[in-house]
Amino acid sequence: MRLGTTIWVAGLWAVGLLIPIDTLKAVSENEIRNAPSYAGFADIQAARSRIIIVGDTQGTSHWEFWRERNDRERRLIVDEMIRREPAFVIHLGDLTTRGSSTKHWQQFDDFHKGFREKKIPYFPVLGNHELYGTDKSALENYFKRFPHLGQKRWYSFPWRNIGFVLVDSNFSSLTKEQVGEQSRWYLGELEEFEKNTEIDFIIVCCHQPPFTNSRVVRPSKEVQVNFVGPFLQFQKTCLFFSGHSHSYERFQTEGKFFIVSGGGGGPRHQVIIDPRKQRTQDLFSGPERRFFHFCEIKGYHDPLAFGVMRLESDETFTGVDPFVIPKIRR
Repeated sequence: MRLGTTIWVAGLWAVGLLIPIDTLKAVSENEIRNAPSYAGFADIQAARSRIIIVGDTQGTSHWEFWRERNDRERRLIVDEMIRREPAFVIHLGDLTTRGSSTKHWQQFDDFHKGFREKKIPYFPVLGNHELYGTDKSALENYFKRFPHLGQKRWYSFPWRNIGFVLVDSNFSSLTKEQVGEQSRWYLGELEEFEKNTEIDFIIVCCHQPPFTNSRVVRPSKEVQVNFVGPFLQFQKTCLFFSGHSHSYERFQTEGKFFIVSGGGGGPRHQVIIDPRKQRTQDLFSGPERRFFHFCEIKGYHDPLAFGVMRLESDETFTGVDPFVIPKIRR
């Protein structure tokens, strides 16, 4: 195969249009039936006051020969999250490289063995990689591991005084009816949390970012219209998390924070740092290619404390970009 053809083929793989030989075999019902499952809502321990948000922990495909491979960093990220024993983890999507691949999910399960042993609850949103391959096999792999989601592609739950709303931003894989159904549901959940006197903060999570300066992926206009528009209408909404851009970025609109957290180990993206060329002003000052990381929210009541745990070259973690969000005084 000539070099030009090789690059073209690799490009098809990168956008999920080409299926490598080792994933052509359909996932058997027995393999799906025997897949391990992760702890859910009933396993949240009330005494723990730390939660972790991470995104894009997928490995680099062998077809993506031009991109960095970060298996060491991926394992360090996962091991540190387990060591910190949070109340639960929210994953912003792209858990694994190819959602229909048994091999890739087995690697995910190997990395996350400690989560199952310690029964740390795991709440993901669907990324585009979760849908690579045949949708039926990919979603079966996904929902078998997270039975507490009840086969739902979008869901919400309260934790202490925070309302979490997790949505599916893979609009190209949703029917027109599903898009409308999710939008109505989403607005209703925001309204319910806004009226609930026991809820002080509302946090929304999805995969594709409404704002990013990534040089690899673009901001999602569908997310801006369907999710950000309603988000800005409410007083208690304060944090909007997304991934997909393999970097760390922080934006602010109408006093609300939009965090891009895609530093879980996928091949990192360069971001535009020239203020004159940025699509949206990034409030975090960093280099074009940023660090591996995950985010933390600690404490509750007032204020809400946010921070980022950055993986250093000596395999330790350092807290960066901390800020607090006070609850609204009525």
